[in-house]
Amino acid sequence: MQFSQMIFVAGFLPLFFVLYFGKKDLAWKNAVFFLASCFFLLFQGLLAVAFLCFFTLFVFFMGKALGKATEEKKKKIFFLSLAGILLPLAFFKYSAALPFLPKMVKGWMPFGISFYSFRFIAYLYDCYQGKEAEQEIFSFSLFAFAFPVLSQGPILRYPEMREEIKNRAFSYEAFSHGLFRFTFGLWKKLALADALGALSVEVLSLDSLKNASMPQSSPSFSFLAVFLSGLSYMLQIFLDFSAYTDMAIGIGEICGFTLPENFQAPYSARSIRDFWRRWHISLSMFFRDYVYIPLGGNRVPFPSQVRNLLLIWILTGIWHGSTANFILWGLYFFVFILLELCCKKLWKRMKKSEGGNFSFVLRCLQHVYTLVVLYFSWILFRFSDFQSLKNILWLHTLPKSLALVDGKTLLIAKSNIFLLLVAILFSGNLLSSLEEEWQKLLFRGKSRLARKKRASLGFYGMEDADGKGDPCPEETSGETEVQKEEAISFAEEVEAEAKAEEEVESEVKAEAKIESEELLREEKMEAELSQENQEDLLRHEKILRRIQRRTKFNIFFLDHAEQLYFWGKLLAAIAFLLLSFALMAGQSYMPFLYNQF
Repeated sequence: MQFSQMIFVAGFLPLFFVLYFGKKDLAWKNAVFFLASCFFLLFQGLLAVAFLCFFTLFVFFMGKALGKATEEKKKKIFFLSLAGILLPLAFFKYSAALPFLPKMVKGWMPFGISFYSFRFIAYLYDCYQGKEAEQEIFSFSLFAFAFPVLSQGPILRYPEMREEIKNRAFSYEAFSHGLFRFTFGLWKKLALADALGALSVEVLSLDSLKNASMPQSSPSFSFLAVFLSGLSYMLQIFLDFSAYTDMAIGIGEICGFTLPENFQAPYSARSIRDFWRRWHISLSMFFRDYVYIPLGGNRVPFPSQVRNLLLIWILTGIWHGSTANFILWGLYFFVFILLELCCKKLWKRMKKSEGGNFSFVLRCLQHVYTLVVLYFSWILFRFSDFQSLKNILWLHTLPKSLALVDGKTLLIAKSNIFLLLVAILFSGNLLSSLEEEWQKLLFRGKSRLARKKRASLGFYGMEDADGKGDPCPEETSGETEVQKEEAISFAEEVEAEAKAEEEVESEVKAEAKIESEELLREEKMEAELSQENQEDLLRHEKILRRIQRRTKFNIFFLDHAEQLYFWGKLLAAIAFLLLSFALMAGQSYMPFLYNQF
């Protein structure tokens, strides 16, 4: 069962949410989350559940042993536990190459073993470094079996989940954002990634590529087909992987867990080093924190640093696949990162010169360099057959026998141009930029509401009960005769003052009449103005009304920014969900149509 399947979206997930939010008790929610994770893993087979149960118990007790062991025994226990994780992982990865194994075992891998093996290694290393080991088996099992990160990551570390297992609260903000993130990832997978995968194979099949082995042969396809296939795969691999990450983070947010980001617009990078700071961030951070830094990191001499980088990239290639092309893919990145390190000073000078007129051209060149390197890296990643790999690389040299364009590929490219443009758009930093602008707007809205609240409270909220700053008069009782006489005299004075005020009012009215007559004369004079002045006045009035409308709209938008933001995300989530259901239904119905006709 995958996140993008109908059984998960329309069956498993709604039932899980109904049970999960059925009670407010955290123990109930943790129990439902754990049982749902076990049920999700059960779809992959009983052996997958058995392997994860065994690994979980092994790592849990090894972590406790590391917490209690002396410094002398810690290293032995740690390396023993490390071997207990890495040996099974290596066995299953390379079981296809072992001739003595039966066919049932060859090539089979327990579901998610690459991801949870690295999570367990990170946990054991933290315990080895002196961090507190978990004492409750259920809490650790919840971390180990967490179904959102089981199949495709991100590589979660136990401290990132530990506190939220024992203490988390429901939030409408997190719910709406998580629902949007999940549905957007689902739509991205179904509408973009799957369509790009089909396009990549449609324009250039692997069989036709194998037949183009000799330089003298004339391929039945053109260079446009080769490039379009490579570009589609390059976009597909990012959109597919990031879509699963979006769905995992979205489910985690709905449940109250904060999962780490795994991608930050990697195709917007301007160097290969920058790309790997944005691509599969949890894997890069794992190798940095648990392999590169323990070996000395950047503090060692340059030859040792090169050795550490070589080891990192060989391990990166091995982790991604068991065939030789993955090791070649890792070494390819090692070469370019080493070149960038050697040209580090030149790179810094180029960055300092960005303020000049040459800055835009420089940024474009850096970006083009990065994209070209990445384009060929995905060719190495894609083709495990070395004959096909050799052919595709040869075809990129534009041999004479290869036509630039053919009619079939040109027609396919024209019909899929909108798909490619949308895929390129969502492969950049469009969403992150929009999110940043929204957050700025939300901050302005919150600041405005805070100022209005402070203004309503006045001077530090220290007004009196009547809100005028004057003390409320106290009720008096038992007036004396002297007080009554004073009251009578006071009333007489008030009457005299009232008469004086009436006289003043009559004078004011007379003055008002005079002023009104003057205003009428001024209006008559204004009426006698020229037609040009009247047009200017009308134009100024229109501009003023437009500014007033815009100001009112901005004030309304700032006052209701938070509500608009989250309701907008909720509506977008519903739209993405409906589109995804339509795509899934279409995929299910198409085979039926083919069988009928």
